[in-house]
Amino acid sequence: MKKVLSFVLAVIIAFSAMTMAFAADTSYKPYENSQYFTYGDYDIHYRVEPAKGEMKGRILMIHGFVCSTYAWRNMAANLSNEGYECVMVDVPNFGFSTRETADMTIVDRETLILELMKSIDPETENWILAGHSMGGGIAVNIATMVPIKALMLYCPCPQNEFPQAAEKIVKTKAMEGFMNLFFKYGTKLNLLVKLVIFAATNNWSFAMKYDVKGVTAPVQYDGFGAGICEMMYNVKATDMEAAKNISSPVLLCQAEKDIILNDEQKSAMNDAFPNATTYFVKGGGHQCIEDRADELTKVTLDFLNK
Repeated sequence: MKKVLSFVLAVIIAFSAMTMAFAADTSYKPYENSQYFTYGDYDIHYRVEPAKGEMKGRILMIHGFVCSTYAWRNMAANLSNEGYECVMVDVPNFGFSTRETADMTIVDRETLILELMKSIDPETENWILAGHSMGGGIAVNIATMVPIKALMLYCPCPQNEFPQAAEKIVKTKAMEGFMNLFFKYGTKLNLLVKLVIFAATNNWSFAMKYDVKGVTAPVQYDGFGAGICEMMYNVKATDMEAAKNISSPVLLCQAEKDIILNDEQKSAMNDAFPNATTYFVKGGGHQCIEDRADELTKVTLDFLNK
């Protein structure tokens, strides 16, 4: 057993070199409509689905944990066909945006996304914010910082600060190297990835047909695991008290079979927005923005038309 543990430790240390500073390669275009926004030490990857026909509004879409712009592909396509310009952004450390390191000058995710929005349209009152899961918590914070046209939340998750007691373990080169390895090679098991998709959607047929590269390509991109370790201590907690003062119209969607969020997290969002337009996705899982995109598009359009 000692020999086995020694070997595992040696492997982890050997790969700790994978925690070197990583900046997004802005010449790399993972999608035809890929663009980058540079702010400080960050290169933020985003994509734009232009509005078809007369433009009715502009939506900024923020994905959830271990996701990327790929998660919004179906809803963005639907909404752009209905006249809404959809800007999908990769949160730092996710997708194809910069991975954070201890050597960087850290900027809040909220500030980076807000500056991206302003670079496209400086009048924040023109923006509609959409957030899923982790992205919902980020969107709520942004909506407490500046006035926006509307706030749309899909299975939103309040963000919490990570326990300081674990920092000396999480932010070590050995741990960051191990996490890099885990995401880079563990996600090559396609069946395992599809099982995770099933757990997140509660939709077996959708999961089995899922193009796993949409998930695995971004997390296998250099430095993902190390970036997650660093990010844990750069997260700005969602201010649920300030959220109660948001005056913009709010759409709040929860899913019946969401096993990712616990009751406390769901209640926190429900309590913060008692006057929100609410929708319950019957039989839907946490990742309902993907497999139930048509249903949620209709709900979203009904909300926006009001």
